[in-house]
Amino acid sequence: MRICDLIEHRVAILGLGVEGQATIRALRRAGLSAPIVLLVEKPFALQDTWGEVRLCQGQEALSALAEVDLLIRSPGFAPSHPLRLEADRLGLLQTTATNLFLAEVRQAGLPVIGITGSKGKSTTSTLLYESLRAAGLPVQLLGNIGVAALDQLPEVLAGGMLTVLEMSSYQCADLLLGPSIALVLNLFPEHMDWHGSIEAYYQAKMRIGSPQLPGDTLRIDRRAVSWMQALRPVARAELIQDPAGYHFADGWFRRGEEPLFAGSAMRLPGLHNRENGCAVLAAAELVGVGAAVVQQVMGRFNGLPYRMSDLGVHGGVRWINDAISTAPEATVAALQAFLPQVATLIVGGKDRGYDYSPLLALLPDSAVRTLIVLPDSGSRVAAMMQQQQLAGCRVVEAADLSAAVAWAKRLTPKGWSCLFSPGAPSYNQFANFSERGQAFMSLVTAEQGGADGGS
Repeated sequence: MRICDLIEHRVAILGLGVEGQATIRALRRAGLSAPIVLLVEKPFALQDTWGEVRLCQGQEALSALAEVDLLIRSPGFAPSHPLRLEADRLGLLQTTATNLFLAEVRQAGLPVIGITGSKGKSTTSTLLYESLRAAGLPVQLLGNIGVAALDQLPEVLAGGMLTVLEMSSYQCADLLLGPSIALVLNLFPEHMDWHGSIEAYYQAKMRIGSPQLPGDTLRIDRRAVSWMQALRPVARAELIQDPAGYHFADGWFRRGEEPLFAGSAMRLPGLHNRENGCAVLAAAELVGVGAAVVQQVMGRFNGLPYRMSDLGVHGGVRWINDAISTAPEATVAALQAFLPQVATLIVGGKDRGYDYSPLLALLPDSAVRTLIVLPDSGSRVAAMMQQQQLAGCRVVEAADLSAAVAWAKRLTPKGWSCLFSPGAPSYNQFANFSERGQAFMSLVTAEQGGADGGS
């Protein structure tokens, strides 16, 4: 289904975030003049440029579904959401902004590199984008990275551009047409409250390859191999981190037996970044960009905000901001990247029942001597620490991030590092990881004093 196919429909849009608003603009550009029904959960300021719209909440939103014949869903609404359940019950035709974008660019014959994974997809997508741009290719970086694809669609089509499309599990879950090149990075459990189960989450991620066209390419990180059985076209998938292809081993980026360049050429810290760098090399090769260009970009790329960002030394302590960490596996990767340096670790956030035992198993081999835990998952981490009786590491329970940073300023020895890597979502105290990361940075750089680190 393309955007031009929607003009004769009575359209409702579920959600008015970045994608929902971009969808309104795309429909109006395409010539839809009829009123659009906007289904939201809270009041929203309408814009004059949207044309005639009707804002519906609560019971009115449920009732309004009976008056339309097409629903365009934003990614944040889970399959179990009442409005989605009602749309299913009514048998409404449904689609998403991601599906609309892919239909348009694929119809135009333009390449799309779709990248998904549990962690690292934003960094991987950005590294790939910068590499293709450095090679002189016309390229856009869109999707889950924060740039609505439909807003950039006119420019992509007019310029015959290649798209690097970061894709969340929400965006992959009901793809109707896949990207021409699909990359699946490492996977571990996340977003079970949205998907309903671990299996459904992995199925959603792996779906990126299911609706691809003949001749399209699928490459999957070998670390996700145990979940490949959920994907039908595994037989045609090539593996990243496989000794026969692009992989990182013995300190070198390699293609088969050929060493390409040393891992030290990559500015970002951590083994996981080097492993994801192999996905960049694999995708770049498919569009004619060689390893030398990727190496140059890796050498100057500092990383994205709130992703293991080095905030520098303040009060004699080096502070590392990994606020994007929303699962324990991400915290493990961050701690491994800075293993000999971190004396204080701050973890905790919205409790989704994640397993923190891999993190606790790493602590005895680390330099961490103070573990500061935040609500809500932090209390469970503290209980696990007490149960396992890990010696040499004190646990401090902080009421909020401000108190946690105050404790860290007091307890971290000068010359050592404090790592903030929550390993949990931010929604119990912050709107998103970006707001959480900004708050941490502000607290760290604030003048010493004020908060006393109270319980």
